[in-house]
Amino acid sequence: MKRVLIIAGETSGDLHGSTLMRGMKAGCSGIEFRGIGGTLMAGEGLEILRHVRDMNFMGLAEVIRHIPFIRRTMRDIESLIDSWHPDLAILIDYPGFNLKLAPLIKKRNIPLMYYISPQLWAWHKSRVRLIQRYVDRMVVLFGFEHDFYRQYGIDAVCVGHPLLDIVHPCENRETFRAALGALDIPLIGLLPGSRPQEIERILPAMVGSINILRANMGKVAAVIGCAPELDEDIALQHISGTGIPILRGKSYDIMAHSDALAVTSGTATLESGILGTPMVIVYRTSLLTYLMGRSLVTIRNIGMINIVAGSRIVPELWQYAVTPENIALLLEKMLRDKQLYYQIKQLLNNAKAQLGEPGASERASQKALEMMKC
Repeated sequence: MKRVLIIAGETSGDLHGSTLMRGMKAGCSGIEFRGIGGTLMAGEGLEILRHVRDMNFMGLAEVIRHIPFIRRTMRDIESLIDSWHPDLAILIDYPGFNLKLAPLIKKRNIPLMYYISPQLWAWHKSRVRLIQRYVDRMVVLFGFEHDFYRQYGIDAVCVGHPLLDIVHPCENRETFRAALGALDIPLIGLLPGSRPQEIERILPAMVGSINILRANMGKVAAVIGCAPELDEDIALQHISGTGIPILRGKSYDIMAHSDALAVTSGTATLESGILGTPMVIVYRTSLLTYLMGRSLVTIRNIGMINIVAGSRIVPELWQYAVTPENIALLLEKMLRDKQLYYQIKQLLNNAKAQLGEPGASERASQKALEMMKC
């Protein structure tokens, strides 16, 4: 029996961790997984030490408030390592926690693979020294990340993006839209994020934009995508009287079958881009986190689909620019200007081509099995 410690502290990490685990099990029988993950990883056999819903902090103030819990979790992982003796440790993104855990793993001479790179190329480049010292292999998703790490002498391999195998709608367009009463009127998908703090800060502006669009364009349907791990009640308080439904576990259908989207910056922008739907990217955090981040970030765009494209192919609204009026203005422009609309769709298709070939999870799992000598 091989033993793998695997740590994914966010909803997107749970998704990618589950496909990685599935690939590893297919390539080597008898692997036991323990660590931090969510429902999807548990479904692949992870024995959960902490659930992602308990780890999904956002912003400096939120992290500070949870320091005792974070320290306790770190101690529990140390105890697990010392009693269980894993053959391999896999850290998935989540750098604030994982880069503090890496030295504890390295000290115990456990091979360490980091899957899905922190965005060190965008901010906090000084952290690359931690990768150099403690990580045995970086398994990255983008070609530019491979080049970034290689210039620092770090063993990095690019496997392409696993979302290419994952992002597919479940329902056909007509059935999905008919259920929402949107067969012959515009449908706007609202994807406010997977963290409670994102919902609180961003969803009211998204909902307000629908009211403006209805005033300007007549009948407009809208739907909210709810992350699987999120308490739906957090969103419900912001949509009273709007007639906007919430769908759980239907995000890819919303992305694929909506005419346009308002999307909180994160993995969802890449998923929406793969499905080719024009979008407005929005992001708002606490003032302190925003000011600190603005001083550290060295790139112009925050939306992953724009980063992959190398230019701003879809509009972004940050912080105080995230208002109902601004979101509505950009969405209405996309819907009314058909030339712009189809130009964006072509640019999204071009960006998708930058993500490599399908099969990324299998390639990543093979790298993990090589390190474990399985």
